[in-house]
Amino acid sequence: MRDSWSEEGAREAVARWDGCGRDLALRTYASRLIGSELELVLHGGGNTSVKTTRVDALGDPVEVLCVKGSGSNLASVEPAGHPA
Repeated sequence: MRDSWSEEGAREAVARWDGCGRDLALRTYASRLIGSELELVLHGGGNTSVKTTRVDALGDPVEVLCVKGSGSNLASVEPAGHPA
């Protein structure tokens, strides 16, 4: 496995997916890197997750687990592909 992570790529991901929060943006970036390694994924699938904080309907911060489930391609996953 090659190390494809770059600080520039991470910064670009955080800027690109600004509205979803830093944690999820970085998880999406990492998921795409993993998905691009065909030796690591079966048919493009796989699961990734991240614990982060969201604001609930009452305006209170709550910890959530955002999980990318089976059925979508890791190499092209978007933040919305990791529902809480």
